[in-house]
Amino acid sequence: MSHDISRRHFIAATAVAAGLAAMGARGEGVDKMKGPSVCIFSKHLQFLDWAAMAKAGRALGVDGFDLTVRKGGHVEPEKVASDLPRAVDAIRAEGLEVPMMTTNLNNGDDPVARPLLEAASKAGIRYFRIGGLLYDKTGNPLGQLEKFTEGIRGLAKLAEQYGVTAGYHNHSGRNEVGAAIWDLQRMIEAVGSDRLGSNFDVGHAAVEGAYGVWQINARLIAPYVKMMAVKDFVWDKDKPKWVSLGTGIVKTVECLEIVREAGFAGPISLHFEYKTPSNDTLLEEMEKTVQTLRANLQAVGFGA
Repeated sequence: MSHDISRRHFIAATAVAAGLAAMGARGEGVDKMKGPSVCIFSKHLQFLDWAAMAKAGRALGVDGFDLTVRKGGHVEPEKVASDLPRAVDAIRAEGLEVPMMTTNLNNGDDPVARPLLEAASKAGIRYFRIGGLLYDKTGNPLGQLEKFTEGIRGLAKLAEQYGVTAGYHNHSGRNEVGAAIWDLQRMIEAVGSDRLGSNFDVGHAAVEGAYGVWQINARLIAPYVKMMAVKDFVWDKDKPKWVSLGTGIVKTVECLEIVREAGFAGPISLHFEYKTPSNDTLLEEMEKTVQTLRANLQAVGFGA
């Protein structure tokens, strides 16, 4: 991974951050924002090490990171005890936080589950993302859901032991557990632990219910939403094409209103699932998207 951000972009991003700080000094803007922490999913900054990523995040005005703690991520699971504290310290050195991390966990019997959650608890990471379950291509999904629920139940028990909260991430697509949302709500309710909820991805929810079902699904899952992921898309024939936040068809503001009414105040992870010409361009997209999301949050009443 590169240890540097281009000088041109870093200067520009730092200027933006200074402008945001000045707004806060006047009683406006992000410093008076209350509620969800605005984070960047660190998968998209895999070209930067911990320290450089933290510097970029501070310059771009985010509150922290949704840190990848999985194979190929910013922290490898087998090194979690030693590397997670170092990664968190590097990020906090820039005045940012790690409210959540993304893992590949979906079963309490996973041998890396206990050491990973123990390290997260010690590091002060309160939320972790889970997911990645698939139904068989044939057969009744309800029986399969019962089996998945038992694995998740074991993970929720570990989360209770270590004082952290799991959020199942809904993806769109064939055979994805949670894509329909009702099955995720059913699983969460069956487990019955306050340490298990939804990492609600508004983009994927809109893909699966773009015309109107997303509203019903959002109201259904809203009481269980612990964390959120935000992105936008347009249709490319019958497939979603991910685009900059605010330029697609996802009703981000309306969705935020629904979860806010249900009491949501967890972290929000920004995702950038589209290609950019360069890393500099990606950082510029992040800068713009952070501002867009903050405006959306203010529009629904987060902030004084």
